[in-house]
Amino acid sequence: MRKFYGVLGLFAVCFVAGYFAMFYTTDVYQVARDPAAVRNTFDFSNLQGDTLQQAVKQRLIAGFEVHRDEEGTGISLGHFAFSNDGSKKLACQEYETVTLRFEADGVMVSGDSTVMEIEGRCEFSSDLAKINPLVVPFQKITGEKPGDGEFKFNTNRPVVVRFSNLSDAWPTKWILKSVKLSNPANSEGLTVDSSEISKYLGHPVVVTF
Repeated sequence: MRKFYGVLGLFAVCFVAGYFAMFYTTDVYQVARDPAAVRNTFDFSNLQGDTLQQAVKQRLIAGFEVHRDEEGTGISLGHFAFSNDGSKKLACQEYETVTLRFEADGVMVSGDSTVMEIEGRCEFSSDLAKINPLVVPFQKITGEKPGDGEFKFNTNRPVVVRFSNLSDAWPTKWILKSVKLSNPANSEGLTVDSSEISKYLGHPVVVTF
């Protein structure tokens, strides 16, 4: 009898676990495919023109976050839904590439600012609220001799990091100058410049690597 109840209990646990796993997986799958599932606070499909432009730019920058782990430094942005040609779309369905442009704080070479660009794919999180972080292993980069050029990292989410006007030492403090979402079919893309970053956040964005 104990054996019977033990088997029955194990069956019940497996059934419940399987049910919730199926529910969760289905829910995440539907959310990831359906722009209508995005939260109202990130849904700007009712806006147009300058009002839309300001809303999506502010959402991008307001979601700016820096994460650090053993893989490196990850930078994520806010995600959103909007209306394009009468249909609702997610930002990373419309745009393929994210480009972050930084300038080294207080560093110039021959009168030109030292620049770093980080470029990667535009991919959204399971809850649609974030653009997945672009992860850069800066320890690997700073282990190399400073010089203009680019580094390519073919991880799960490939990232390219470009440097120009570098001095003989790696800068450690960088100021975010622009954020751009783009794709080959849209020559204009969506760009947030330094003045807009300061406007929406009330201060410059400084990242230390």
